[in-house]
Amino acid sequence: MIEYKKDKTMEEVLANTERDGDCMIWKGGQHRQGYGMMRQRGEMRSCHSVVAELKYGYKPDKYHGERVTRTCDNKLCINPDHIIIEKSSDIKRRRYHCKDRKLTQEQVREVRKRYAEGEWGIGQQLAKEYNVSSYVIYATVSNRLYKELPHEDE
Repeated sequence: MIEYKKDKTMEEVLANTERDGDCMIWKGGQHRQGYGMMRQRGEMRSCHSVVAELKYGYKPDKYHGERVTRTCDNKLCINPDHIIIEKSSDIKRRRYHCKDRKLTQEQVREVRKRYAEGEWGIGQQLAKEYNVSSYVIYATVSNRLYKELPHEDE
């Protein structure tokens, strides 16, 4: 049986941070995608997941629709006040209705019109032109984003 060092406590984890406004920025190792990483129970884990487990007393199960997120959207922040566990469906719903939308009302109308008239591959072209992801274009034309703006043909 492999014996691991004892689990780190919240205080030990937070000792490796630096304050930046309200955030507590992880100063240790990082994943290539920019998330803080640390060893806990013999395995590499994201720091925000370790903090969530220490805060809530259980490890969220992504296979049952739970995700660890932050209220500040800073990948290196591990402030326990910013770490929350959410249902995956709530996260998706929030992304559909985000407040800092990328397209103006006029652009939404133009995208929908051009997409309806366009040929195969127009979504990628519009995404590049409006500097948004192709997901934003497809969600806009399928009425998952900007639901409050009716389609021209309605």
